[in-house]
Amino acid sequence: MEALAHQILAGLATGGIYASLALALVMIYQATHLVNFAQGELAMATTYVAWSLIDAGVPYWLAFLATVAIAFILGVLIERIIIRPVERAPVLAVVVVFIALLVILNSVTGWIYTYTIKSFPSPFPKEMALGRFMSPHELGAIGITFVVLAALYAFFRFTPLGAFVIGNELKLSVALVLIIGVLLVRPQGLFGSLQVSRV
Repeated sequence: MEALAHQILAGLATGGIYASLALALVMIYQATHLVNFAQGELAMATTYVAWSLIDAGVPYWLAFLATVAIAFILGVLIERIIIRPVERAPVLAVVVVFIALLVILNSVTGWIYTYTIKSFPSPFPKEMALGRFMSPHELGAIGITFVVLAALYAFFRFTPLGAFVIGNELKLSVALVLIIGVLLVRPQGLFGSLQVSRV
């Protein structure tokens, strides 16, 4: 019975990670109307960046923040250099580009880091939580998934900018420009009243 309970809870933790990747895939599709077949490889490549930083002695949370910044820059470069030129191309051409990106990222990452499994440190303590049923890492994965989901729900449901993005199906780049503009001009405007004309 204990083994069954542990497997169910561990499955929920792993499912939370898969749910986060699926949510990213859906958000990108809703913003661009393109299916990114290289989504998993992008996540893998940035995970290796974080692993490299931690392995070099950078503290975990500093490596996390640096990896988020690097992933953002990588995403912008890929969108501008690779995706934008084929955005209006036939669907098959776009699919080929995404599959090529998948193969390139997989091969380059394997070439740099080899294909052996590497251990990734957990930011959570090693002692078991919830008795013998769930580790702190698994509990943390579930907790972070719920926090991200709640933050996204709150953003899209209760902020004027989130409602504007959903209501007008803006491109992601336009939404990011609006968010950055609001934060630079009036940070409290992101969650307060925001007047934006239709783009």
